[in-house]
Amino acid sequence: MPRGLSFAQFQQGLLRAQIEPVYLLDGEEIFFHEEAIRLLGQAVLPEGAAAVDRETMRGGETTLQDLIDLASTFPMGGGWRLLVVRDADALRSDGVEPLTRYLARPNPRSCLLFSDPGFDRRRALYKALLAAAARVDCGPLDDARMAVWIRERLRARGYGLSVELAEAIVAGLAGAGLARLDAELQKLMSAVGAPRPIEPADLSLLGDVPRVEDAFRLAVQILRGERGAAVLAARALLRSGEDPLHLLGGLAWYFRTALKARAAASRRLASHEMTALYGLHPGRVEQFQREIGSTRAEALTRALAGCLRADRELKGYGAKDPAHAIERLIHGIAGRAERTG
Repeated sequence: MPRGLSFAQFQQGLLRAQIEPVYLLDGEEIFFHEEAIRLLGQAVLPEGAAAVDRETMRGGETTLQDLIDLASTFPMGGGWRLLVVRDADALRSDGVEPLTRYLARPNPRSCLLFSDPGFDRRRALYKALLAAAARVDCGPLDDARMAVWIRERLRARGYGLSVELAEAIVAGLAGAGLARLDAELQKLMSAVGAPRPIEPADLSLLGDVPRVEDAFRLAVQILRGERGAAVLAARALLRSGEDPLHLLGGLAWYFRTALKARAAASRRLASHEMTALYGLHPGRVEQFQREIGSTRAEALTRALAGCLRADRELKGYGAKDPAHAIERLIHGIAGRAERTG
């Protein structure tokens, strides 16, 4: 039976030495393809294993029949033979019958991996692999799963990261691909040094990520009704080169997280329940309570709605000057706070 595996399940299987005879890496995220090839190489051929038992080739350089013939031979070193086929969609073949026969009775000492982020799903080759190989999901992550991936990536090295800061990183780097994101995380850990919780100010080290510390400070000024100071602060940030959409994103994250903190504070929950339900440590909830003061949940909801309107303006639906869209947002939220404060 073919097995459909998430990338996490694929990793866990390798850790338990559960190696499938044939893998299909299926999806457009190149980082997952490269990581899967690296991890499988470590699991199948540990350090010191005969290099002759590992072969990497590109689909356009061989034929399907030659590949099957090679996979059918036993390894010279007595362990496993690993065959990695990159650009697998380019494999030359007169038909998939040799592959179908091999998939029915694969060599128990060979591991065959097919990788191509652009595999043509209409091809008989792809369909044969999908029907009988272990399919590893290498598709792009949505924003929520990417935020989880970021936190787990840092946690594995001993660095803590709050949910809202993970979301900030996603907003800045979501379209860049996991390879770029992983490189930025490596840069962040290197600059921070010894493992510790990541602070908002640390994110200034990452390219294309909003200056969340400044955005959070601006959000507090807005919610407290400090309209003049907030407008001046926003203008200074924009003049210094901060992207208007990134700044707006930082404001929206703060208002959204403050709303979660307000909801969490209204319930009597154990620490672990608060973290599970709202993604916030009790200490963070208390911090938000101090920062937003008596701001009601309704006001935070209106602030988020204002961010949505400003987002539409900034993306081409009416804002001739991005700074004006940000200032209108500030006047709308802070002005109401002044009147009700």
